[in-house]
Amino acid sequence: MTETVRAIVEEIRLRRFRAFENARLTLSDLTFLIGRNGAGKSSLLDAVDLLREAVSDSLENALDRRGGLQKVQCATSGRGRKPPMGIALVLRIIFPGNRQTQAIYGFEVKGKPKGSSWHIRECFKSSKETTFERKDDTFHGKLDVSPPAGNLVMPLIAGSDSLWGLILNTIRNLRAYELSPAHMASAPEIGERSTLARDGANAGDVLKAVQGTADHRWVVERLGTITEGINDVRAEALLGRRVLRFVQRFEDGELNLDARQVSQGTLRSLGVLLALKQKPSPSVVLIDEIENSVHPSALAVLLDAALASCYDTRVVLTSHSPEVLSHPAVTGERVRVVEWRDGASRIFRLSPETQESVNEIDTVGWMLRSNALWTGPQPETIEDDDLFAFESY
Repeated sequence: MTETVRAIVEEIRLRRFRAFENARLTLSDLTFLIGRNGAGKSSLLDAVDLLREAVSDSLENALDRRGGLQKVQCATSGRGRKPPMGIALVLRIIFPGNRQTQAIYGFEVKGKPKGSSWHIRECFKSSKETTFERKDDTFHGKLDVSPPAGNLVMPLIAGSDSLWGLILNTIRNLRAYELSPAHMASAPEIGERSTLARDGANAGDVLKAVQGTADHRWVVERLGTITEGINDVRAEALLGRRVLRFVQRFEDGELNLDARQVSQGTLRSLGVLLALKQKPSPSVVLIDEIENSVHPSALAVLLDAALASCYDTRVVLTSHSPEVLSHPAVTGERVRVVEWRDGASRIFRLSPETQESVNEIDTVGWMLRSNALWTGPQPETIEDDDLFAFESY
């Protein structure tokens, strides 16, 4: 088999995005995000979506969907113009022969005093050099490019360099989810998308794309463990709409059920499994509150599925559940805590002492229940407040 170049997302950086003034979310293969209501977990999901939309559609449309730049820019005290808002990814690039390098791509944007346009800085750096940098309508790189006003340049130039194309596809394959069983059961019009929508509404289209494959069997096997008797789930067409059909066997026969006849937990579990097995495979998949509507005995199946999927895909799960956080996959090194402190959202690792004390009895879930989940003294921040700085690890 021919080796290919791979990109793995190692870090998500936020600079003055919503309540995050300066934050780094460093990713493990499987990362668990813990935080009280209002701490900022949903903002992290939205930042990932905004970055993906900015390179898949346009920066202007991505911001307009959120009410404009002023709605997503971190509030600051005092008068004067707000400092720039920025989002960036740190990636590890793996070449054939296991040669590796680190790269950073992202953008900063701030409003101009007058008019409807913005100041934009966009940058792609490898660990050795700045590959390109754009400041407003000025571009420094190996191409002669006139950056588009109000939008990013990466989507325009990615086809001219295989590494740029890899980074662009990695960003376009970021996926964040707040799954809604009601939307999954709504039988939407048939679409062409094989990627799962944020609320899971097009689960039928995604299931249809993998139907009859090993991935379909993988989904069905795990769903049957979660909901007793389920031995098949299919996507069917009905009057131009895509409906989900579940087959549930019992001693004297079987039932054919549509999505409105199964539990919310069954639908959410299907959504989680499809999020992990959709094609193309996500570079990062973030799933909010994986425990919602799911029986505690079924959570282990979903967590095992997430762990089995995180070789090529970074998986991030948010949770408030002691049952989730007591799973053996939840090690101290995989936990990040989002807290609201001093008027801003901040991201912490567990303290070294807390990480070392996590074991089969003193699980992260037990510590959460006992209010003994201590974080390190300092939040994870961007060095020198420079979105594009390489950290001195």
